[in-house]
Amino acid sequence: MGSQIKAAAARDASRLLKQAWPGVLPVDPVRIARKAGLVVVDAALDDNTMGVLIKKPGQDPVIMINKSDGLNQRRFTCAHELGHYVRRTDEAQEYTTVDLRSGLSADGTDMDEIYANEFAASLLMPEQEVTRLVAEGLADWDMAMRFVVSREAMQFRLKNLNDGL
Repeated sequence: MGSQIKAAAARDASRLLKQAWPGVLPVDPVRIARKAGLVVVDAALDDNTMGVLIKKPGQDPVIMINKSDGLNQRRFTCAHELGHYVRRTDEAQEYTTVDLRSGLSADGTDMDEIYANEFAASLLMPEQEVTRLVAEGLADWDMAMRFVVSREAMQFRLKNLNDGL
């Protein structure tokens, strides 16, 4: 089941990239979210909350990102919350939700969180760009700088792409 969820997330991120990304690195998740109709704001959230997706019927969805987190974390959080929005929007036109992103989002047991994490990785580190940079012989730390993600996120992406081959 997890592999199907990951495949759907990668497919959805790729579709959104084709619609909203001009092909320049790094991918800007805030710009893409705004093009998709979401409001994105930096907010003072508690230390255990990295981000929030708020969606109410008849209102623009809002992604709130913890302004005290570092740049790489804020970018991943935005992409992660955008993934929640994309998945739910594909399922229903109108809904109410509040999704909180915390450290538990990475534990790998909740299908919604697996989807959102895979979506974020696929959006921020597009497979074709990762493949191109690997072919050029770039090290993981250099790729992480180009994608503006943590080295750990880059290593996970490389491992997951390699496992899928």
